[in-house]
Amino acid sequence: MTEAQLLATRAEVFGSLFVLVQRLSRRADRELADLGLTTRQWLLLAVLANGFPGSSPSLSEAAEKYGSSRQNVKQVALGLQAQGFVRLVPDPADGRTTRVQLTERIREFDEPEMRRRTQVMFDDVFGGLTPTETRELLEHLRRWLAALTTLRQE
Repeated sequence: MTEAQLLATRAEVFGSLFVLVQRLSRRADRELADLGLTTRQWLLLAVLANGFPGSSPSLSEAAEKYGSSRQNVKQVALGLQAQGFVRLVPDPADGRTTRVQLTERIREFDEPEMRRRTQVMFDDVFGGLTPTETRELLEHLRRWLAALTTLRQE
């Protein structure tokens, strides 16, 4: 592949990712509407539940895994707190630090109907990929995200 072809390929992949995010967000927003959640709120819940199992991260720790600023995560978390999914609490050892605690409401995602709807959505979203391609995609994404987290933050 020539340098010009590589540049064109990267440009197409880059643009396609934003189109993909738009389409995935619209699809997920429809599924989450009856819970009163947005895709961004769902993502923060997923980051908290999967990235910090059994613990309550600080806003800064959550922001790092979420891939956004502390201020942005705080705004998303405030919306989730208003709906009863999380609590923002001061750290008992350092009152300047705010921790994000999941509440029991997170269990709504484990209910049979929600699990069924999630399965249907994932079947739709990943229907064009084989199980092997899906696993390979995950491996590529993990490697790419790891490389992106080492980039300079400006």
